[in-house]
Amino acid sequence: MNKSIFAAAALAVVLVGCDKPAPTVVTPPPSPPPPVVVSPPPTPPSSSAMDAKSSADKAADAAKDASKAADTSKGSAMDAKDAAKDAKDTSKEMKK
Repeated sequence: MNKSIFAAAALAVVLVGCDKPAPTVVTPPPSPPPPVVVSPPPTPPSSSAMDAKSSADKAADAAKDASKAADTSKGSAMDAKDAAKDAKDTSKEMKK
């Protein structure tokens, strides 16, 4: 009888040693959907904004015109300088 108790105890130990718990699989929770950004519809420009744009356009045109005039007067000044230099050279030649 001791042999049968010993055999039963050995069998129980072997069975307990072989009985491994099943591995637990942990799945991550699904990622939340991206946030939805709702922007308000664009508002039409107000009349004051349109007036400001118109004024800015007029100022830009005036600046372009002034730049052209400055370039023209610079060219005229250079022409006058060249003419004065030529007159001075001619004057020197006449004195000789």
